[in-house]
This record gives sequence, C-alpha cells and structure tokens, in this order.
Amino acid sequence: MRPFTAPAGDLPYARGVREAVLFDIHGNVDALEAVLADAEALGCEGLLLGGDYAYLGPAPDDCVDRLRADARPATAIRGNTDRMIATGGDPVSAWAADRLGPARVAWLGGLPERVVLPGHDALLVHATPRDDEERLLPDTPDAIAEAMLAGVGQATLLCGHVHLQHRRRVGAIEVVNPGSVGFPFDGDPTAAWAIVEDGAVELRRTPYDVERSLARLAGLASHPERALAERRLRTARA
Repeated sequence: MRPFTAPAGDLPYARGVREAVLFDIHGNVDALEAVLADAEALGCEGLLLGGDYAYLGPAPDDCVDRLRADARPATAIRGNTDRMIATGGDPVSAWAADRLGPARVAWLGGLPERVVLPGHDALLVHATPRDDEERLLPDTPDAIAEAMLAGVGQATLLCGHVHLQHRRRVGAIEVVNPGSVGFPFDGDPTAAWAIVEDGAVELRRTPYDVERSLARLAGLASHPERALAERRLRTARA
C-alpha cells in the first residue's frame, strides 16, 4: 500500500494542475471507482482527498486500498470518522477498524487535519478550519460562517462533512463543498465530487451502481448499522 500523505502546511503545487476533489467516501467502493474513472476521463492529474474514507459503507478496506494504489499524486487529510476509527469510537468505528486492520487504521490516524494548497489558493479541511465535526451548511447564517472561517487567508475553502454539494461566498472566501462520494444527503444518489484547476472549482456528479453497493451490504450480517447504511444508499438522505 502506497504510504502517501501530506504535511500540514504549504505544498509545492504547480499552477494549472487539474485535480479531483473527493470527500466523504464512507466505504462505498462502487461510488469511488466510478468517480475515479470519471476523473481520469476528464483529465485529472491528481487527487485531493478530504477525509471520511471508511466509515459505514460496506467496503472500508477496499476504499483505502484503492485510494492508496492510485498512480496519480494525491494529498489526503483526516476526517472526523477517520479519527474515530483510529482512536476507538462507536460500534461502526470498531467494525470498520476490524476490517481495515492495524496498518490501514494507522494510516488514517496519521493524516493531517488540514492542508494549504498554494497552487489553487485554497485550504483543504474536512468540516471547518477549527473543528472536524462543525457543520457549515448552505444556509448557515453569514455571521456564524464568518466566525468559523476566522483566520483563513486563502481565496477558497474546500470542505465537506455535511454531504451536501454547494458553494457560497462568506466574506472574501468562496466556500466549496464537493458533496459526498459515498452517501449524498440531497436526494440525488449520484456520487458528488469536484474538479479544481488553478483555483477554479467545478462541481460534478457521477452515476454508479447503487444496487451493487446494496448487495455488498446485504452480505454483511456483522455490520452494526446495516439498515442505516441501506436506507442512506436508497434515499440519498441522512
């Protein structure tokens, strides 16, 4: 498994690099494979990975392995559920950790919380710059959103966590949430992601075989929240 990671600081990104931005995969390898294929077809030269790779979906180990095996340069940060898996959390975290094994769990736990992307004039975080579980929603009042973004010096904030694809302006900062690859919550079951090139962000959706993901879940009698995962896959709602 390729041990890629990124330091929590400035990275030598060249302007013009076209990269796929993926958040909240959540163990849904069928959605992940479809997005990665779409990204390749669209000429993405690298991956920006915003956390929550393995929690809840049927294939946490396959998702981590697929990301680490991708030949494109990749930068990954840690999400709240990655932290939970690494440190010990609820029954779903324990189930995922058991399927991942110690090496993959250690990889998740060792990822940084945030990365500055100078080539895109952007900051990559999982939820908000100050907390990996804070909810920055499309309708969060401006004053509250501005407090969440205090101290951000980049033109763009790339964030996820709430599984709702959207973009909005908060003061001088463009906030872009690519949505969730594995479990969208906006009623649209297609995998949500984005492309960023020289700071310009394009929101994308990619269809995938939801029934195949449901079939994977159906064979997992040990999954502690199988019914929740199935409902979210079928409805694309929280």
